[in-house]
Formats: sequence, structure tokens, C-alpha cells
Amino acid sequence: MQDKEYIAILRQSLEKKVRILDLIIEKNKEQRAIFLDETMPPERLEENLKEKGELIDQLNQLDDGFEQVYQRIREILAKEKDTYRDEIKKMQELIREITDKSATVQTQELRNRELAVQKFSSIKKEIKKARTTTKAASQYYKNMAKMNVVDSQFLDQKK
Repeated sequence: MQDKEYIAILRQSLEKKVRILDLIIEKNKEQRAIFLDETMPPERLEENLKEKGELIDQLNQLDDGFEQVYQRIREILAKEKDTYRDEIKKMQELIREITDKSATVQTQELRNRELAVQKFSSIKKEIKKARTTTKAASQYYKNMAKMNVVDSQFLDQKK
């Protein structure tokens, strides 16, 4: 492969990473809406997490591929900075954009984590309340059942 092809691959990799980070940002917004909406089914959260996991896997693959290609062309880029000045500048801009989007994702993740803790805490309280109510109702019915029991009685049949 020629050097320009390697540089094109690096640039395409960075551009794809930007697009994937945009998708992850959207998935985080969806996740926030899921946590805030009491009527949203838990399956929707599970689906969102699965989709986001797939996007993260793609990011990791891109990182690995980028690193491999970069190792092959690193020396050439260092030696011929002037020749590839425009490409290097564009890649630096993309890397800055990726860094900004990564910071946004991290902030969203922290906020969503707090919302998740609150939601699960709320669900836990509801479950505990439901168990207590069920236990009280069960006790009540057991006690009421005992009250309807009439002790054996003997009839005196002497006249």
C-alpha cells in the first residue's frame, strides 16, 4: 500500500469514530429519557444498553485498527511532515473533535449512572412496600380464618 492510502485509512477511521460517538451520545440521551419516564418498560433499557455496547465494540475495533495502521506509517509522517501537512492537520482536528465528544459521553454516563441508582433505589422501595403489604394481607386472612372456626360443641341429649 502507498503512504497516501494509509493516511486515507487513518482519516476514514477517525471520521467513522466521530460518527459512532455521535450515535453513542444519542443512545445516552435515549437512556436518560428511559430513566426519567416511569412508564418505560425495562426491556427498552436493555435494548438501549445492547445497542450502545455494540457501538462501543465498534469503537474498540476502530482504535485497534487505527493503532496498527499508524504504527506502519508513523515514521513516514514524522519524516515528511511538510508533504502531508494538510492531512495531518485534518486528522488533528478530528482527534480534537473525538476528544470533545468523548468528554461529552463521559459526562452523560455519569449523569445516567446517578439516574439509574435513583431509579433502582425507587424500584427497590416499591418492591419492599409491596412485600410488606402482601405479608400484612396474608396475616390478616390467616387471623380471620381462625375466627370463623367454631370449636366443637357437644349436645346434651338427655331430657
